[in-house]
Amino acid sequence: MRVRLLLAFALVLLAGPASAARAAKRPRHPARTYVPTSENLRKVGGFSPGWTPLEACQERYRDAPLDHFSWAAPTQTYRQRYFFCPHFWEKKRDALAAAKRRHGSAKAQPRLRGVASLGADGESSPLDDLDAGFTKSGPPIFFYTGNEANVELYLNATGLMWEHAESFGAVLVFAEHRYYGESKPKPKEEDGNALDASNLGGIIPGHLKKKGQYPYLTSEQAMADYATLIRELKAEIRAPDAPVFAFGGSYGGMLATWMRLKYANVVDGAVAGSAPVWSFVGEDPPVDPGAFADGVTMDATAAGGSPPACAPNVRAAFAELLRRSETDPKSIKAPMRLCDDTPLGSPTDVLDVALWAQGAFDYLAMGNFPYASSYILNGDGTLPPYPFRVACGGAMADPKLLNKGGDALLSALADAVGVYYNYSKTQECFDTRHGSNDDSDEDGELWDYQYCTEMFMPMSRDGVRDMFFPQPWNETDAVLECERRWGVRPKTLWATTVFGGRRLSWASNVVWTNGYLDPWAGLGVQESLSPSLVAMMLPGGAHHLDFMWSNDLDPEPVVEARKTQMRLLRQWILNKYQAVAARGETIAEL
Repeated sequence: MRVRLLLAFALVLLAGPASAARAAKRPRHPARTYVPTSENLRKVGGFSPGWTPLEACQERYRDAPLDHFSWAAPTQTYRQRYFFCPHFWEKKRDALAAAKRRHGSAKAQPRLRGVASLGADGESSPLDDLDAGFTKSGPPIFFYTGNEANVELYLNATGLMWEHAESFGAVLVFAEHRYYGESKPKPKEEDGNALDASNLGGIIPGHLKKKGQYPYLTSEQAMADYATLIRELKAEIRAPDAPVFAFGGSYGGMLATWMRLKYANVVDGAVAGSAPVWSFVGEDPPVDPGAFADGVTMDATAAGGSPPACAPNVRAAFAELLRRSETDPKSIKAPMRLCDDTPLGSPTDVLDVALWAQGAFDYLAMGNFPYASSYILNGDGTLPPYPFRVACGGAMADPKLLNKGGDALLSALADAVGVYYNYSKTQECFDTRHGSNDDSDEDGELWDYQYCTEMFMPMSRDGVRDMFFPQPWNETDAVLECERRWGVRPKTLWATTVFGGRRLSWASNVVWTNGYLDPWAGLGVQESLSPSLVAMMLPGGAHHLDFMWSNDLDPEPVVEARKTQMRLLRQWILNKYQAVAARGETIAEL
């Protein structure tokens, strides 16, 4: 989900308790500073050299209802941010209008004929039909359903939308998820008094409530934000019948899927990358809590492109780390290259180090891209191509490492996690207590709250199927931990109840992609459910790699997946235009 991302999910998700006192977190996506390269941007036509996605869009704010579902209290609003990017629509609109003026309406008819004739004659081409529908019903809207992070990350990273918008004349919209980025509900200031965070479940800038509730931080409220925003935008561009397609990766892919299910009257289709929509309590068959850890471990094997000795060596290193937690915790400091002030006075302190090391493998698996990338590092540095394989190189690749003693195992573990934590190669020691930046830490806390309310996703590790150490899933313990941290009890079956779990065959117009190298793949839709519910598994693909800017090093299945996504979008757009024509709708304004 989030790679601090993202989210992603992009996503930070609570894992099953490693002990009665500790709980690990699932990884999320980085939040802000990633920017596409000039080489990426050259793949998009119609802009001068040096353009950026931010410059190509209008940053906007709207007053969105804080609560879409209750009339019990006076209506309150918050400022939701979104980016509106009309360039490709305006370019195509102006070109078609100029062609009509140049040639006269009679001569223009073969290209700009009435929508009612779409597909009626064997001579029309898909391009002609798209132009006709564009003229009569309005442009396609490609709508990114923002994840659990600042939406600028997804605006900059989602090359799939940018590279294909021109061919459709699409409007691009990147909507920010409530409570993240700049879309934070603020408590109401009354009579000049200090802000009271309890009066709206809002956030005082720079602070989070460690106890209490954020009652309006839910996926359902966020999707209602998106649905109402779409209706407003269609009214603004005077195209009420414009086809709308939700795009999202990780948690955003879950939201894109659910938007199509819940708001099928607003969203005509969804493109969802690495979306673990089948990861909740109550599904039939039940979710496998160990699927994520299995996926990370697969990257450490020959099947994932790593030396065969890597997974057994990592497993042995974690076992050595935890063995010393009971006998001599401080002895791990030197081989793990920990900073002098790292707490090592108890087994719990060593467990914190183990969870920190485990997190590096999680992120490296999600970001196991075939080219150097700064995405997983939030733009603050660059990971090498296939970074997980790099982590599995060196001492971790030695089949005789087990014979070299415990310090050798821990030193190899430090080398491996250093690919992620010491990407700059400038750190003299590891500080395991701090996140990468305050914004990402805050996003992680907010996602933890979402997990503890409605996004209750089981996760476990056992050190047998996977290369880690026992962290069994215990629903009772997880619920109690949520009560301790946030003062709330998870609605354990809510996501399955609201979104249908695995029973999606009644739906239509969704395409899911999952990469074999992505640990979230085992929790997503892996097989097509119908001709219009299409799932693709991508050998060589990491976390929503197909959503990223195209690269010459992309595996062929990723390249083909993008072609399939666009082919399906083209057909769904035509279907919408034909349906509108059959109703005899009015012409959209050019």
